[in-house]
Amino acid sequence: MRGRENPNGGLTRVALLAAIVISAVLISLQRGAEPNTSGVETAAQETVAPLASLLSVPLRRVEMYFSDVGERRSAFADNLKLREEISMLRERQARYDNLANKVARYEAILGVDTETDIPLRKIAARAIGESDGPFVRSLILNVGTKDGVKVGNPVMSTRGLVGHVINTGPNTTRVLRLSDLNSRIAVASARSEATAILAGDNSPLPKLSFVNQRENWSVGDRVISSGDDGALPRGLQIGVVVRGEAGGFRVQLSSRSEPLDWVWVSPFEKITAPPELDDETVDETNLEMAETP
Repeated sequence: MRGRENPNGGLTRVALLAAIVISAVLISLQRGAEPNTSGVETAAQETVAPLASLLSVPLRRVEMYFSDVGERRSAFADNLKLREEISMLRERQARYDNLANKVARYEAILGVDTETDIPLRKIAARAIGESDGPFVRSLILNVGTKDGVKVGNPVMSTRGLVGHVINTGPNTTRVLRLSDLNSRIAVASARSEATAILAGDNSPLPKLSFVNQRENWSVGDRVISSGDDGALPRGLQIGVVVRGEAGGFRVQLSSRSEPLDWVWVSPFEKITAPPELDDETVDETNLEMAETP
């Protein structure tokens, strides 16, 4: 059995149809006419505007719904990607921890220490003067012997080795830079551990001399102090290998890429070789060893 129809339903349909017809007629009459608004047009606009506004509400909601669905789908994909990255990082962290434990165990078994000899104590200093002439590259610091500074101590910046102490007084210290013509330090490649001598020549890029295992050196290698001469600790950051204009390897110093204001001095004790033995002392030592039962 059919339900009763709404008595106002027919009137509503007729009014909506009339509004649409009037709007179409007004639009067609408006083409090519002057932009003057009559009373009939104004009344028609005020009649149609509420209906258009009412019809736009569900359309906007549908548009917002599909927009939210797209954003949620993108967020879901990003979430999956982040979970995969977290899982990969956890796996790498586990591998790193296992390798660190293995290295620590091997060091304990062999009784060796692969860490650098850089002292933990640092003497903070401020650069109060520079001497960059044609024959010298030096730096003056506001610390001296009263602060524990000694000749030969390495001087570091936040980026790497600046030079070493060559002269010190009670309150001031002179530092010979790595680029100075008189500077010679033992260095190594952090990648291959091949050794060489970093020789200053008063240019911004000191050269590598007496290169050992030249085939194990390449452009881009990170250069550190080798500690072979006992004058400097091993592992100090120095720079990066570059190709010289005239051939050969040179080093772009890390400390030259920043203004030198504050530095620190590492109170490293230079390793000295035992005194030379004369022939008489050697003969006496051999005789004592031969007489020992």
